[in-house]
Amino acid sequence: MKFTRKTEYYTGVVYEWNLPTGHTCPAAKECLVKVNRETGKFTNESDSYRCYAASAERFPGVRNMRWNNFEFAKDGGIPTIPEKANHVRIHSAGDFFNQKYFDMWLELCRQHPDVEFWAYTKSLRYWVKRIDDIPSNLVLTASYGGRNDNLIEEHNLKHTIVVHSRSDMVHDWPIDYNDDEARKPKVNFYLLDNNNKENRKSK
Repeated sequence: MKFTRKTEYYTGVVYEWNLPTGHTCPAAKECLVKVNRETGKFTNESDSYRCYAASAERFPGVRNMRWNNFEFAKDGGIPTIPEKANHVRIHSAGDFFNQKYFDMWLELCRQHPDVEFWAYTKSLRYWVKRIDDIPSNLVLTASYGGRNDNLIEEHNLKHTIVVHSRSDMVHDWPIDYNDDEARKPKVNFYLLDNNNKENRKSK
């Protein structure tokens, strides 16, 4: 069981809890990519774009860490929030893979009211089932492109849309480059597809 301490990309020091991409994403559709734990071979089931988080799993050390976290959580393990952590990104890779696991994170957030937590998710059924019980220190963002997109509008969920380029933007929303918008409640925003090299150049 391991968190990753990040001092780049985010504002401030952030601790990430990550799981294997695809294998832990039951509602993923447009971004679905699975990486074989042993070989590192990619199976891209996406019709639109590749999950950017999957690219790091070409490294055996990253795969092992994420799979170890997954096995720990599947067996009912509860992550220990690092003592110095004030900001925790849940799932830079992976997603809430069942209701029990989602509920575990809700309780963990309640137990650490002074820690800021946030997560993107396509596992919207788990969120909607607990929609009135989300701790105030947890900000969830629904990500379009999943199997339950209808729940976003139906329940007015905070959400983001991944676009290939700025020309695809139809709303007057901010673009989130470093998760600052993801950490704000009730703010919808765009993400630029990081697999488009032009987006990386124009930040």
